[in-house]
Amino acid sequence: MIRKKRGYQRETPTELLRDYRLFAIACEGGKREPHYFKLFEHFSERIKVDIIEDKVHEQELLQKYETKSAPKWVLERAIKYIEYEGLIDEDELWFVMDVDRWEFAQLKEIIDYCQKSKNWNIALSNPCFEIWLYLHKHNNIDAIEASSCSDFKGVIGNLDKGGYNVLNFIHLVKDAVNNAKNLDENPDSSFPELKRTKVYQLLTSILKFVTENNFKNFMEIKYPEMLTQQLKIKDGKKGLKK
Repeated sequence: MIRKKRGYQRETPTELLRDYRLFAIACEGGKREPHYFKLFEHFSERIKVDIIEDKVHEQELLQKYETKSAPKWVLERAIKYIEYEGLIDEDELWFVMDVDRWEFAQLKEIIDYCQKSKNWNIALSNPCFEIWLYLHKHNNIDAIEASSCSDFKGVIGNLDKGGYNVLNFIHLVKDAVNNAKNLDENPDSSFPELKRTKVYQLLTSILKFVTENNFKNFMEIKYPEMLTQQLKIKDGKKGLKK
């Protein structure tokens, strides 16, 4: 049986109050999701993002559950994170998951747990996170023939010269939110239809803490700096190869 989560305070003591919102995110994918979400800390000082996989070592839970494809394994890891880090009432915990990696009953178990746990949420993509990335640049997702996760990974890899680069997407996040929201015909359901994603609901929550000035500052100062730094790193690697 899953233990009731601990760490939340009904009334947050004054000494624990802070001027930022913590988003604890469990990403079941590879590197794309963590790299993407961590960038939002650069948008505003009022945002802090914790990737749960970075905080909770897997080995201690793998000894208890034989597979990562067990809902109880995913939930226990989130509970472990709260025990280690502690959360206050204003913090949010999100599971960002791909439909193609789970059976319906498994996802339903996690959804049901989130619905009865304060500030716990789930953002599913069908079939995978690449749906969300695609909607940063296009809204014609129903017109493309891709339907599987492998299809969409190929589509994302071909969107830009040189393959996927998170910096080529992050500045278009508001477009992605609008596109995904407009395509979602059943926003109250946790299960997205094929070629749909609920990740926009997480980003809607995050962007509440990004003012127009914050966004402008990111676009005009921080974003160009990141692009320049990335270019320097690539040039350095090219130099080493020579």
